[in-house]
Amino acid sequence: MLKTWLQRIKNIFLVAPPTMDKTFSLSPSRGLYNVKLARQLKQEQAQRPVTPLPNERTEIEALLTETFYARRNPDFTYRSFDFPWGNLFIAFYDSLIDAKMVQESVINPLLNSSPVDTNVEITTLLGLLTDCHVVQKVDTVESLVQSITKGYLFIFLDGYSQGLVLEVAADKGRAVETTQTESVVTGPYEGFVENVQKNLFLLRRRLASSDLIAEKLPAGRRERGPMYLLYFKGITNPKLVREMRRRLKSLDVDALHNLYRVEQYIQDNPRSLFSQMTLTERPDRTAAFLLEGSVAVLMEGSPLALIAPVTFWAQLHSPEDSYFRWPVASFVRIIRVFGMIVTIFLPGLYVAFVNFHPEMIPTELLMSIASSRERIPLPAALSLLFLEIAFEFIREAAQRVPKSIGPTIGIVGAIIIGQAVVEAGVVSPLSIIVMAMTALAGFSLPQFQLTYTLRIIRLGMLAAGSIFGIYGILLAMIILICHLVRIRSFGIPLLSPSSPLFAKEEDVLWRPPPFYDEKRPPLLRPLNQKNQATVTRPWSPQTPIELSLLQKEQFHKRKG
Repeated sequence: MLKTWLQRIKNIFLVAPPTMDKTFSLSPSRGLYNVKLARQLKQEQAQRPVTPLPNERTEIEALLTETFYARRNPDFTYRSFDFPWGNLFIAFYDSLIDAKMVQESVINPLLNSSPVDTNVEITTLLGLLTDCHVVQKVDTVESLVQSITKGYLFIFLDGYSQGLVLEVAADKGRAVETTQTESVVTGPYEGFVENVQKNLFLLRRRLASSDLIAEKLPAGRRERGPMYLLYFKGITNPKLVREMRRRLKSLDVDALHNLYRVEQYIQDNPRSLFSQMTLTERPDRTAAFLLEGSVAVLMEGSPLALIAPVTFWAQLHSPEDSYFRWPVASFVRIIRVFGMIVTIFLPGLYVAFVNFHPEMIPTELLMSIASSRERIPLPAALSLLFLEIAFEFIREAAQRVPKSIGPTIGIVGAIIIGQAVVEAGVVSPLSIIVMAMTALAGFSLPQFQLTYTLRIIRLGMLAAGSIFGIYGILLAMIILICHLVRIRSFGIPLLSPSSPLFAKEEDVLWRPPPFYDEKRPPLLRPLNQKNQATVTRPWSPQTPIELSLLQKEQFHKRKG
C-alpha cells in the first residue's frame, strides 16, 4: 500500500521511462522530413507546370478523384449525366455550393433542353446556362482545381479539352455571427456556428486549396451529426493525423454532444486541470493552426473547432496578435504573462507576507495594513476566501441571467458587496484591492477555459501561503511546474519550447516580425517546414541578398 502511494507521488513529478515509451510521440523531423521530398516540393513550386485538361470523361474523373482525395473528402461530389447529345460530368464541393441553385440554374435547364444538333459544343452549353451569374471556360488542371476550391461548379462535356466553371456558391455566411468568447478589436468578427457545413464553408473560403482534407468520421452510435478531421496534405505530420484518427475512431459512446466531451475523451492526461488542446470559435485562428501543421476537429452542433496539439504558451496567444504590429503584440503577450502570474500568486503572497513575513513589507505599508485590519475579526486568509467566493457568485450570476442585465449585475453586485463588507468590518479595504487586481489580471487572459483552471490553482496557492507562508507557495509552485512538465499534447510537451528548450522556436512571448517568420513551428514536425520565401522584401535595399549583390557590384567595379 505504501509502495503504491509512493509511486503515485513519484508520478506527479516524473514520467517513468516505460510510460514514455508507450505514449504517443512525434518522431524527430529529420527522420520524417525527407530531403528528397523537400527538394521535390521546392522544384514543384519553382516550375509551376501547366497541365492541359484531358478530353475524356474517365480521365477527368480519375484526375479529380485523385486531386481532391474524393475517398477521404465526402463533401467533394461528382456526377455523370447521359444526354442524347453527349455525356456530361459535373464536380463540386457540397459544402461550398447552393444545391437549390444548382438544381434550378444548371440541372433543370440541361434536362429541359433539346438541341437539334447532336454535336453539342461548349458554346452551346454557354447559351443554355444563362441563369448563372459567372460562367468561365477552363482549359488547365491548375485553373480547374483553383475554381473548385473557391466554390465553383465544374461542367465537362465528354470529348472536349475545355470545361466550364459556374458560380453557384452558397451564401452560408449570412447567418454567421460575431464571436462570443474571443472578441477582438481588430481582425474579422465572424465565428463558427452549429452547422458544420457552414463551418467548412468558412474554412474553405479562407483556405482555397485542394490539399485541405476534411475526413468524415462518426460522432456516436445514436448521434446524427458527423465529425470532420481537418488537416493539410503535405504539411501536417502523417503520424499526427493517424493518431488523431485512431483516437476519434476508438470512441464507442452513444453520443458525444459537443467538442468539450471529445476533448476529454482523447486528451493524453484527462485527470489534469490543464487542457492539452484548444477550443476556438474563430475560423481565422483555426486556419492559422492548420497552416502551421496542427489538426482540427469540427462537429455538427458545436460552434467550435478543436485544435491539437497545442502548447501552454499558445493558450496565452490572442487571435488579434497577428493583426497588431509585432512590437505591440509582443508587449501585450508580456502583459498577459504578468497577469497570469498575478492572478495565481497575489492572494497567496499577500497572506504569506501579512501572517508570516511582515519584515519583508516596507514599514509605512505595514503600518497602513495593520491599521486597516485593526477591527477586522477574520484572518487575512478567510477574508480573501470570502471575497473569492463572493466574486465567483457574481461571475456565475452574470453569466446565467439574460444578457441585457448581466453586466449590470456584475458591476452593481461588485460595488454593493465590496462597499457593504468594508463598512461592516468583515474585510479590509486592502483585501478588496488585492481581489480586484487578481480578478482583473485573470480577465486579461484570452482563453476563458484557462481562467477556470487558474482560479482553482489560486485557491491552492492561497491555502499554501496561509499555512506555510512563502515556503508553502514555493513548494506548491515547484509541484505545479513538475506537473506541467510531465503533460504532453499528442507527443509534444505542454511547456515546450521552454521545457524542453527549442531555441529555434521564437513565437512564444516575442512575436517575430512577419517577414522573419519563414518556417513553421519545428515542434509539430511538419513535412514542409517553410511557409514563405526566405526573402519576402526583395524590393528593400536592406535585405541581406540585396546588400550582398550591391557589395559584389561595388567589388567588381573597383577591380575593373
